[in-house]
Amino acid sequence: MDSPREQVAFGDAASELADLRRQVEELRQAVRARDDFIAIAAHELRNPMTPLLGVADLALAAARAGGACPPRVTALLERMRLIVQDYVRRATRLLDVSRINAGNLRLEPAVTDLSALVVAVAQRYDAAAARGRSPIELDVADRVVGVWDQLAVEQVADNLLSNALKFGAGKPVTLRLRPHGDGRSARLEVRDRGVGMRPDQQERIFGRFEQVVTEHRDSGFGVGLWVASRLVEAMDGRIAVASRPGEGSTFTVTLPLTLPERAGPDTHERA
Repeated sequence: MDSPREQVAFGDAASELADLRRQVEELRQAVRARDDFIAIAAHELRNPMTPLLGVADLALAAARAGGACPPRVTALLERMRLIVQDYVRRATRLLDVSRINAGNLRLEPAVTDLSALVVAVAQRYDAAAARGRSPIELDVADRVVGVWDQLAVEQVADNLLSNALKFGAGKPVTLRLRPHGDGRSARLEVRDRGVGMRPDQQERIFGRFEQVVTEHRDSGFGVGLWVASRLVEAMDGRIAVASRPGEGSTFTVTLPLTLPERAGPDTHERA
């Protein structure tokens, strides 16, 4: 039979354990509340921008078609469209973060022409590449087609290209797409010739909220590469980086041509 002192000690330990469990549950609820807030905020911030982007596109098309619009106005419309696009991308990244944190990331597999998708993403960055004096060099094989989540692979390509242009130091950025592994997978490479990274920076680059190049710490949330890596992993792919300081960086994404069976077409909740 336990002594009174042992009984008191046991009671104290049980009470502390109950307190710890209660604190853990409170923390879990706080994290869920945070993720719910981020998801709602990102959704509400993004949605009003979508029609504004459509209006900007229409205004720009009308300005170009009419021929009477001053070049300065056309340039300002183009700039406005790019600003809105960047805003929508940032809000979408916040939404992705909340979904990944909550374990709600699901994929919608569909036959996707990755060659056409990569070219379209590159074309969207023509103006940004011109401003940064980093021309985009395309080396894209024809008809690299597979079954992927089209939005996910588009976001991956978009994140890698925007990152390459950001740190490209006014030098060419190369996008290369090829079949890989006897045609069982596709390999996308995005190479810049800019500032590069040290080995310790490369180890952290896919971490959440990491921006290892401090000169651009004000240019985003530091989640783009983390989101890209999680999307690639969800499609059973691999993402890697090779870099040297002052010699640029090469990001490589390898994706199997078909999604894993667990990625059902009716399980991804799109906003």
